[in-house]
Amino acid sequence: MENGTLTGSLVLVHPDFKNDPVQMQGQVGVMTYPRELNEMYVSFPGGKEGIYSWDTLFKLKDKKEIFDDLMANGSSMEQNDFKAMYKIMLLQDRGTSRGTYDALEIARDNPGIWERALDNVRHTEKIGQEKVYAR
Repeated sequence: MENGTLTGSLVLVHPDFKNDPVQMQGQVGVMTYPRELNEMYVSFPGGKEGIYSWDTLFKLKDKKEIFDDLMANGSSMEQNDFKAMYKIMLLQDRGTSRGTYDALEIARDNPGIWERALDNVRHTEKIGQEKVYAR
């Protein structure tokens, strides 16, 4: 996956990112353009912009992956985590940027589902490369 394919994607800045120079940790922004191989400019509502390494940015997992996790592990999840995952899946099903934005905010507010609902952008990029090389 090239940097350009992520441009325009909504991302969540890691809520626990302590050294954020623009203090936007835990906020949803848009990946605007790559600065270097592992850095990306992210724009936020209100006009702020910051440079982030890919390991500090999260994207939502694919809705099928979230659905499969809910079906396989839903009965053992905390009730609030299950509800949050279900809402995220429904918002993703809308296929709109507003739905994705809202889903990222729900994920941000529920740390118990971070591993289940969010992928590190670097991880997403590696998966894309693996798929390209596998052909």
